[in-house]
Amino acid sequence: MFFRLKEKAHGILEAQKQMRLGLEKNPDIQVCSNMTSPIISWTSSTVNPIAMGEQMLKRRQWTISALQNPPGAHLAITDATSGNWKDFISSVNECVKVMKSDKELNKNHDTAVYGMTGAIPDKSLLHRFVSIHQAAMLDTLE
Repeated sequence: MFFRLKEKAHGILEAQKQMRLGLEKNPDIQVCSNMTSPIISWTSSTVNPIAMGEQMLKRRQWTISALQNPPGAHLAITDATSGNWKDFISSVNECVKVMKSDKELNKNHDTAVYGMTGAIPDKSLLHRFVSIHQAAMLDTLE
């Protein structure tokens, strides 16, 4: 059973790498995720990345989360999404294209807000949790 978990974690990290490489080819996208992790994040100076989340869901059924500073978007890659990394890249590229051609699509109806992590009084706990999680993920690359 543990072997399957390592295999799944490796697949998630490989998908993030492929997504990052694919998005870096799009001149309208600036990838923010420069480290190996189960998250891919990006921003854009030509389209509204928060509004892109609405377009990704509407057009291609991708659920994207908004980021607040800088305005951006991110996807938490899971075992269920990791095998679809090519469709993800295609979806982002499609949304950029339609959003550039129709400026009305760059209006978002959502705001990126973080609450739970801001409510943790001792930030060292959050740092420790994230460090342990990252170490466990990176151990799968051996």
